[in-house]
Amino acid sequence: MKHLLIIEDDQVDQMAFERFASTDEFNFSYKLVNSISDAKNILKTEKFDAIVSDYFLGDGNAFEILELKIDIPIVVTTGTGSEEIAVQALKMGAYDYLIKDVDGFYLKMLPITVKNALHRFQSEKELKEYHNNLEALIEQKTIELKKEIEIRKETTEDLLKMHMIFKNSNEVTFMTDTEGVITFVNPKFTELYGYKPEEIIGKVTPRILKSNVINNINYESFWQKLKNKNSISNFSYINKRKDNTLVHVEGSFEPILNSSNTLIGFLAIQRDISERIKSQKIQSVLYNISNAVNTTKNLKQLIRLIKNELHVIIDTTNFYIALYDEINKRITLPFFEDEKDFFTEIPSENSISEYIIKSKKPLFVSGEELVSLGKQNNFNVPGTIPKQWLAVPIKVGTDITGVMVLQSYKSSNAFSEDDKNLLIFVSDQIGLSIQNKKIEEDLTLALEKAMESDKLKTAFLHNISHEIRTPMNGILGFTSLLKNPQLSDEKQQSFIDIITKSGERMLNTLNDLMDMSKLETGQTKLNLTKTNINNELEILYSFFKPEATGKNLLLNLSLPKGESFSYITDREKLYAILSNLIKNALKFTSTGGVEFGYIIKDQNLEFYVMDTGIGIPKDRQLAIFERFIQADIDDEHVFEGSGLGLSISKSYVQMLGGEIWVESIEKQGAQFFFTIPINITSKNLLNNEAKKEEPNTTNSNKISVLIVEDEEIASIYLSIIMEDYCTTIYRSKNGEEALQIFKENPGIDLILMDIKMPKMNGYETALNIRELNKDIIIIAQTAFSFPGDKEKALRYGCTDYISKPIQANHLISMVKKYFDI
Repeated sequence: MKHLLIIEDDQVDQMAFERFASTDEFNFSYKLVNSISDAKNILKTEKFDAIVSDYFLGDGNAFEILELKIDIPIVVTTGTGSEEIAVQALKMGAYDYLIKDVDGFYLKMLPITVKNALHRFQSEKELKEYHNNLEALIEQKTIELKKEIEIRKETTEDLLKMHMIFKNSNEVTFMTDTEGVITFVNPKFTELYGYKPEEIIGKVTPRILKSNVINNINYESFWQKLKNKNSISNFSYINKRKDNTLVHVEGSFEPILNSSNTLIGFLAIQRDISERIKSQKIQSVLYNISNAVNTTKNLKQLIRLIKNELHVIIDTTNFYIALYDEINKRITLPFFEDEKDFFTEIPSENSISEYIIKSKKPLFVSGEELVSLGKQNNFNVPGTIPKQWLAVPIKVGTDITGVMVLQSYKSSNAFSEDDKNLLIFVSDQIGLSIQNKKIEEDLTLALEKAMESDKLKTAFLHNISHEIRTPMNGILGFTSLLKNPQLSDEKQQSFIDIITKSGERMLNTLNDLMDMSKLETGQTKLNLTKTNINNELEILYSFFKPEATGKNLLLNLSLPKGESFSYITDREKLYAILSNLIKNALKFTSTGGVEFGYIIKDQNLEFYVMDTGIGIPKDRQLAIFERFIQADIDDEHVFEGSGLGLSISKSYVQMLGGEIWVESIEKQGAQFFFTIPINITSKNLLNNEAKKEEPNTTNSNKISVLIVEDEEIASIYLSIIMEDYCTTIYRSKNGEEALQIFKENPGIDLILMDIKMPKMNGYETALNIRELNKDIIIIAQTAFSFPGDKEKALRYGCTDYISKPIQANHLISMVKKYFDI
């Protein structure tokens, strides 16, 4: 039940109210007071649900109650019927008002009015509470919204900053959703891979970038790790660009999580490490090439390793290296591998290799450009024309030692400028490695030759000792036996025959030695005469027939059919060549026989000597033409002879302008062949030789020579060579003495200057002499022959340069360049 406060000062009205309040129509409890003051006091101690107050009271009016702003509904009653009071009361907060009437009808309205006021009050209270709650909620949402807006603003700013960072980053950056579909790429991505954003966004990675090259990536475990919100960092792999070229990258992947820690995508950051990988490969290649000098057995094996190492960084399928010999002005081809062609040598003139070596510049052209360049510069392009051709000079320091060539028959884009620059970069190391290997091979060859020479020397000394002592023992032994007066005529004649044969054997040995000595010093000359070849061979047949018969061997002579022709040749040397070959054939044959003869073939006289003897091993067939070598030099198989015959024969054949060779199968005999060109054995050659010999016998322009040489034997040797061409020969043992002789004899025409001398060396002496005479001819001579010696001699004032050992014909030929002798 609602509790009311009734404020009424009129006793009649009070009584009327109390009567009404006792009826069933009034369903409230109440407290009745008759003044404002009583009302105020009771409101302090007691709570009421509503107030019903008369307007006019003895100590005030209802407005004072309204002014208290009590949070309960107030209904104002008035007997005046003034609308203004009612309106004012409502404005001040009254919920309703009632006008008292005479009949007391307002009392019947009072319960309804109070209920309405209470209902309205409750509704307003609830509405107010709702409004208050709504305002609080709105305020809370407003605060949350402001906070979210602030967060979004910060996030937007962060995203903008991140976008700017990614956009301007030097790293390749891209984002994907959880399925690997690309959602963002930065400009570096486009720069590296070639895809524009509109071409790549929405595509799946790694599918679009996958190179199909074996990578260190297990894509299944890779994605599983990322989807488990784990980072992947700093690993390298190979991707594919839009143009299908490959790029080596190093990358990191990060999962992208939202505020709820939910995976929403991935962030990838990559960098191009192709240059770094390439640099590492180059360093590895250079190291391996440098180290290969010590691990490879020969130059060809080294170059093959170089080819294989370079194949790691460039296509070397078609690859060759040509080396330039500056001293002999020739180009060798130690290594050549090609899909289309095979060459064993390259011309030293008018070749593409010569063009590269002379230009000292790399050449990177197409096949068509190569052919065009060849026509413009007069060089040949042999073999199959490639689609692309790349050549780089091989250098050691500033010297060009060769050229390295790569070519492609399949693609016009097989190589690039980067490849050219790479080969230029590695060419120095390759050149140095090749040079070191060549030096090593030369030293090994020199050692082998030295060991072979020592072996040959031992065998030669054994042979010579045997060849001299054996006939000497025969001569001395049987000479002493001849002193016996009791000898029969038959025995005496037999001993004399043995002595004669022993003397002839010793004479042959000495003749061989003398012939070789003459050949070494250049004193052997051609004596060309008209010679009937058939007659000479018949004489040889008659001479060796008894020896062959004595060994039960057949000896056969085969001559061309028809008329016997005469040719201009050196009869004695031809006889010596054939005599040596026939004598060897008989010596090394125990059964069967020997045949010799000649045929006319391709403007050559081709002579042959064939036997059925012991034969010559294949690995000895070139060596037997060297000095002191027989077919087998082991002591137990040494045959009679000095081992000089074939070497002398070879020298004589070469003097006559021909060639000599052997064909043989071991234990099945041997066939020796040699040629003499018919045009060289003509009358013209005879005239030329006569002209060449003429200055030596009828010289009228002799010169004065100063020989500066500290070695006495060498000085005498030079004097002997020059004596036929000189009026006066001066000799000195050192530079100081030479300088003094020249000052005393300023008319000296030529100085032969040794470089290595005591007191004052040849370089210093030449400088001092050059100050006295700018025109004097000075030829430097040295036992050392290193690159740069000639240039150094010329810088110090020498006119020319000759290396020891000095051959007579070489020295005379050089002198004739400067004097008409």
